[in-house]
Amino acid sequence: MKNGIYYLTAVWTSFIFIQSLLPGDVSSNQSGFIVDILYPFVQRLGIHIGVDTFSFWIRKLAHFTEYFILGVLLFMTYQHRFQTKMLLVIIFLQGLITASIDETIQLFTPNRSGEIRDVLIDVSGVMMATIVLLIITFSYKRNAKIISS
Repeated sequence: MKNGIYYLTAVWTSFIFIQSLLPGDVSSNQSGFIVDILYPFVQRLGIHIGVDTFSFWIRKLAHFTEYFILGVLLFMTYQHRFQTKMLLVIIFLQGLITASIDETIQLFTPNRSGEIRDVLIDVSGVMMATIVLLIITFSYKRNAKIISS
C-alpha cells in the first residue's frame, strides 16, 4: 500500500499541474460547466448572488478542494514516517512548494495568472485536510486506548 500512496500522490500532483497548463478559455469552460449546473439551485434556494461572483467562488473552491485532496494524500504518505510536529512542517512545506509551482506554471500559460491569493487558498486546503486527519487519528487512538483499558 505504501508504494500505491506514493504513486497516487504523484499522479494527483501531476493532475494539479496539468490543470494549470490548460489555457484560460479551457479552464473557464470547466468551471463554467459546474456553474451552469449549480447556479440554478442557488437561485432556487433564494440566495441572491451574481453569476460572476458565484463563478469566482466555484473556482476558489476548486483550488481548495484539489489541495484538500493533496493534503489527505500527503498525510497518508508521511503519517508513519514523522512525529506530529515534523509531519505538519513537511506537509505544509510540500503543499506550499506545490502551490507555488502551480501558480508559477499559470504565469506562463495563455490567459492565466498566478496569484498569491490562490497559493494561500491551496495551502489552506492542504492544512485543513491535515488537521481533520490529525483529529480523526487522535480520536481513534484515544478511543482505542479507552476500550483496551
